[in-house]
Amino acid sequence: VWARARADLAAGRPGEAAARLAPLVKAGPGRGHFATRTLAVPCWVEAAVLDGRLSEESRALHAAVDEFALWAARAADPGAPAQLARCRALLAPADEADARYAEALAHHEEAGGDFEQARTHLLYGQWLRRRRRTREARGPLRDALVGFQRCSARAWAERAAGELRAAGEPVPAPRRDTAGGPLARLTPQQQRIARCVAEGATNREVASRLSLSPRTVDHHLRNVFAALAIRSRTELARLLNP
Repeated sequence: VWARARADLAAGRPGEAAARLAPLVKAGPGRGHFATRTLAVPCWVEAAVLDGRLSEESRALHAAVDEFALWAARAADPGAPAQLARCRALLAPADEADARYAEALAHHEEAGGDFEQARTHLLYGQWLRRRRRTREARGPLRDALVGFQRCSARAWAERAAGELRAAGEPVPAPRRDTAGGPLARLTPQQQRIARCVAEGATNREVASRLSLSPRTVDHHLRNVFAALAIRSRTELARLLNP
């Protein structure tokens, strides 16, 4: 379940990831799993915050992070302090988040580990872009893309590349979309939206995943239909998932 939740995060589906992880992580009768509860906390915090659950889950999220902090202080995992700082950055108010992300990245530099460092860069870049600090966002997003590529984490690299394109920096599209496939006719933003819709996401869900407005998603989707000469979401799903 934890692995499937990580795959959901890689694909930009935080809602699905949060739903999978909550029963593994939350405290209380019938909840939590002794083998994964603490270790899965960083993924659950990331998924819940990206899915917009911070206000409704605030108490449970902070309690889980406090428990993770106790474990991190006693564990031999050199990457735990960085993950703890990343969790605190995700939960922090806007005026504190920058410092928390800087703390997390400093810990990553000491501990090493390309993958987790790339995840922190990605989250920091997303956070900056959502606050319209697009120039500042490009640096962390570039670092995230390179880190994921170094780890051969293709799904994560594609997500970072999409964020980087959304921040205004050209990134070559994956080969499978440029070798005559149907998405070759679309812009990078249209490709991202088309993939999400083909997976069954609503316009509102796509907007949440890609940090766009539902109106912007609707506009791009109409252009996708026109470019591909189709008329419905069902046709799009059949075209991209033959």
